[in-house]
Amino acid sequence: MPSLQSHRARLLYLFTLLGLGTLIVYATGGTSFAYPYLLLIPIVLAANWYHLRGALLMSIAAGFAVGPWMPMQVLTGEMQPTANWVARLLLYGFIGLFVGLLFQRLNQNNRILMGAMGTDPRTGLPNQGALDSDLGRLLPQMTSGRRVDQRASSLAMLLIQVTDLNEVLEAMGTNAADELVGGLARKLKEDTPKILDVYRFGGNELIATVGHIDQESLTSVVDRIADLGEEMWELQGIPVRIQLAVGSYISTPPHIDSQEMIRRVHTALLAARDRNQFYCPYDATQEKSSVDRMLLISNLRKGLRNHELELFYQPKICLETGQSCGSEALLRWRQADGGHIAPGLFMPKVENTTLIAPVTRFVVQQSLTFLQQHPEQTVSVNFAVRNLFDKELLFDLPLMLDQAGIDPGQMEIEITERALINNPELARVIIGELRSLGFQVSLDDFGTGYSSFAYLKHLPLTGLKIDRAFVKDLEHEPRARQLMQCMVDVANALNLSVTAEGVENELQARILRDMGCQQAQGFLFARPMPLDQIRNWRPRLQ
Repeated sequence: MPSLQSHRARLLYLFTLLGLGTLIVYATGGTSFAYPYLLLIPIVLAANWYHLRGALLMSIAAGFAVGPWMPMQVLTGEMQPTANWVARLLLYGFIGLFVGLLFQRLNQNNRILMGAMGTDPRTGLPNQGALDSDLGRLLPQMTSGRRVDQRASSLAMLLIQVTDLNEVLEAMGTNAADELVGGLARKLKEDTPKILDVYRFGGNELIATVGHIDQESLTSVVDRIADLGEEMWELQGIPVRIQLAVGSYISTPPHIDSQEMIRRVHTALLAARDRNQFYCPYDATQEKSSVDRMLLISNLRKGLRNHELELFYQPKICLETGQSCGSEALLRWRQADGGHIAPGLFMPKVENTTLIAPVTRFVVQQSLTFLQQHPEQTVSVNFAVRNLFDKELLFDLPLMLDQAGIDPGQMEIEITERALINNPELARVIIGELRSLGFQVSLDDFGTGYSSFAYLKHLPLTGLKIDRAFVKDLEHEPRARQLMQCMVDVANALNLSVTAEGVENELQARILRDMGCQQAQGFLFARPMPLDQIRNWRPRLQ
């Protein structure tokens, strides 16, 4: 809506045009000439700015401006007949009525269109367009407030992500997913009066704006969001619990622009996701992490094209015989100085990007080369969460083995519990398909999750890899030995092979063998080696 100053400027402009038009009519000899039509200009402008009411008022003003007091012939002083100026007044009024209604209808249609453009059609929530518009209005108001209290002129933004919305989408469809997002937004706004509005920012993201608040007070809003994440939501008669992640940013005068606010709150959300936290406020130090992540992903793409990646292989040892019973393929990134970057330094960042697909294909292809040279061996390949649900990769995998002449039983696919948490039922189906094709499938880092034992009953696994955290204290911690014995017994009872990671000394190896653990890997036996070294490597007998 125009400001008071804008209204004054418009009125001054209109009456200036009206006055100039009247002077021109008089200066050109009176109303007998065509110049009275110049007064249609302020009438049309008034219709544009003030619609029907403004157009009619300007029509009356223009009609009287060249009406009974304006001569028809200035030189002779002949005045207009009454019928003449009344007819002109009615003509101006008719034109004002027409253009006033026209601009009024155009303005109504424009408001409807702008409203539709600012509304998410699936949920009825305001969308990113509405957010940009509202921020463009709010931020200048807060900056010009001239308040001493920073809190009184602050604007907080919360980016809320429903991290498991895809599960709802796949299980119940788009309507249920939209119902969940819309319900969450409305519940949040109803229960938290401090929130100005909630916008649908993306498919699984909401942005909430909060005015006049500081970081300490914002915590209470975040706590309410956490409570909503703990509630059960009923969708299509099915109770659902959702997982949320939240990032926040508070802007104080002088305010940054809206797009920079959105970028910063998104940076905070990424930090929360990277740290596996529910909530993270924006901090300038997160910028370096974001830039470093971008540079790393960019450099790794170049490294993949420039053949800087290679596989190292760490043997698995049969604890009963002391002989090699396979190897795990471990990715290394070769640097210009000849050194290598271990996967733990870059793979966690890569796993959440589309780059994981070509990287995993590279690992599989190189592993097939290894198996062609070691037909008596098996090799284990790590699959990230994205890999397990990558239909194209799963379709191509048996074709790649067939072309290389490798039996699927020679390749073991290792998955983490995180892949199961995302979608346990779909993971069960996919693992079943891999098993039907002949692949071995083991659960990596077993014991580090919350529900590992529950998965064993339902998943068609062939093996478990027990995390090194349970191995390191075996020789001097009775409770560590009891826990390890429990895991080994469960695995053996289910006919699953057991591999212990991180074995570093003979005593650990002997304890594991006595417990019934079949396989182990660790620095006691061999460090990861490149292909040319593992060709000549031979295990030492136990």
